[in-house]
Amino acid sequence: MQALGTHRGGSGTQPSPFTPGQGHVPPYLAGRDWEQTLLRGCLAALAGKRPRGASAVLYGPRGNGKTVLLRWAVRCARLLKVGVIAQSAAGRNAQTVLLNRLSLVPEWLGERLGRFEGVTAAGTGVRLRARRRLPLASMLRRRARLRPLLLALDEAHKMDPELGLELLNAVQDVQGENRPVMLLLAGTPDLPRHLNTIGASFWDRSEKLPIGRLGPQDSANAVRIPLEEGGRSIDADALDAVVRTSHGYPYFLQLWGRALWDGCPAASEPISLDAIQRAQPRFQWARNLFYVERYRELQEAELLTAAGGVAAAFAGSEWATAQQISKALQESLDREGLAGGRESVNESQRLLCDLGYIWLVDRQSQPGYEPGIPSLMRYVERAVRDDGRDGDSGFDRT
Repeated sequence: MQALGTHRGGSGTQPSPFTPGQGHVPPYLAGRDWEQTLLRGCLAALAGKRPRGASAVLYGPRGNGKTVLLRWAVRCARLLKVGVIAQSAAGRNAQTVLLNRLSLVPEWLGERLGRFEGVTAAGTGVRLRARRRLPLASMLRRRARLRPLLLALDEAHKMDPELGLELLNAVQDVQGENRPVMLLLAGTPDLPRHLNTIGASFWDRSEKLPIGRLGPQDSANAVRIPLEEGGRSIDADALDAVVRTSHGYPYFLQLWGRALWDGCPAASEPISLDAIQRAQPRFQWARNLFYVERYRELQEAELLTAAGGVAAAFAGSEWATAQQISKALQESLDREGLAGGRESVNESQRLLCDLGYIWLVDRQSQPGYEPGIPSLMRYVERAVRDDGRDGDSGFDRT
């Protein structure tokens, strides 16, 4: 298990370790030491049939590595001989497939049952119905008798509330009986609210792991170490430029890594600022596609005015109090004639948090907000101000 997420040397002939947006566990998982330590402890206790009675929730803005960390935990569990059910909680058949897998139906059959359940067979008038099933708590007890079980659900913010209530209560019941079962959930920033809406006390009893951006040193390691494992190196000035233009956002760090890997063949000389300039168009093209998608998302949610006002509130800083955010939202809504009192401000603020545009954190024992991605915030602010006429201004050194 120690080999997971640790530095391993490479030969220079291996394929690119940078896979942005695919959720693959990289050879080196940067900046998640605390989270990995906590999850290792939970999984070790689970494997030893000494459950702590605690499950875990990973939540945060997209692109920060929640799926990567969940898959890392799944890999650790399998090395410890823990039984694993890992799948997305989203999708039309997610509930059916999950129930079938818990009831020990072979996975291939569970997928087929999920695909055809509730469909009327053509020409026969026969309607395929769901089989009568055991309560979820009974299923979990049966699985735990075979061996310890980790149930890992990604996209948990889309989990069906009816299934969620039964599942969360069932997990708490069997954990209360000291059975070796652990639930690991991963989702976007609205996952805590979704769990509270479901009505179970799971959120209060779980280990909470907010997954945000990386610090400067971890950001540098996320790029430098995989390059070195592939027989390449990067000089300090070039690495500093990558870190500054990525703002600690893991997805952007992966984009930079891929651009450098593809554009700078293995050589005896370190990657320099000149190489950064040559790789810049590859990075910017992918980054700007990301910007456009996030802009469209805000537009469809009718949040562009609010998002532009919030961006102005930061005024070049990466920290703002809740009061500053509320004031900026109120002023931006007033300017557009959209004011609706405190309720409109609170709703806009909640939606911007759910989308990861702003991210609630604690700094020096004071709750406040930081940009989900500072450069995206500047992009939105400029687009709102200039009616989308501005283009990319080139290499961003801020």
